Amino acid sequence: MQSLAGKVAVITGAGSGIGRALAELLAQEGCHLALADINATNLESIASALHQHGHQVSSHILDVADRTAVFAFADAVLTHHGSAHLIINNAGVAVSQTIANLGYEDFEWIMDINFWGVVHGTKAFLPHLLEN
Repeated sequence: MQSLAGKVAVITGAGSGIGRALAELLAQEGCHLALADINATNLESIASALHQHGHQVSSHILDVADRTAVFAFADAVLTHHGSAHLIINNAGVAVSQTIANLGYEDFEWIMDINFWGVVHGTKAFLPHLLEN
């Protein structure tokens, strides 16, 4: 397995759940981290915890459904870290409801984050990943 030490890992949805666990795991592997989440409190919590352990961490409040914001995030990551080696488009949402009770705005919200968020993140970072 290739070492991840010194690589820059970008994680969306890093403030809680799987994203937070991935941030902690990748920090243990020696990665520098660019963490993004829409929840500023959760994001600050994980960024602070990892900073205290000596990791190079940048934190970015981000709505992955906003294409312009995702591309600006990619630019900010490159400015801060100089590179990106790994992107984990982890941000996602769910709605627990019957189809009959879901409105079109619910489906659009889910698709904007779970589908378009992944597309935006991939398109924004792919040129940099290919360079590495």
